[in-house]
Amino acid sequence: MTPDSITLAECCENQKIRGPLLVIASSLTVSEDALSWEKALGTMNISYRVLIFSENSEHEIHEIHKEAIDFQAAALAAIGTQKILTVVESAASLLNLQLVTVFRESH
Repeated sequence: MTPDSITLAECCENQKIRGPLLVIASSLTVSEDALSWEKALGTMNISYRVLIFSENSEHEIHEIHKEAIDFQAAALAAIGTQKILTVVESAASLLNLQLVTVFRESH
């Protein structure tokens, strides 16, 4: 498992998140870590869905909001740069959902 996946799992455990979890990350992060998230979250029986963050922040909050409601997410997970974390933090606040953040330097 990747370090980010281990951190994600630890944060979910510490916050007692059991899902459904909406994971928001860049396409590059998803391509590198998705299999590891599946393993980490699968062992915890956390259902999740991935939303790719497109860096178009004025529309991202709306997309996150729509996806979270459609998925009936109990929490949001932001994995990535400070920009992604900031946008997802705003969305979590608007939706009144738990938030897990894993900071990752830009590639």
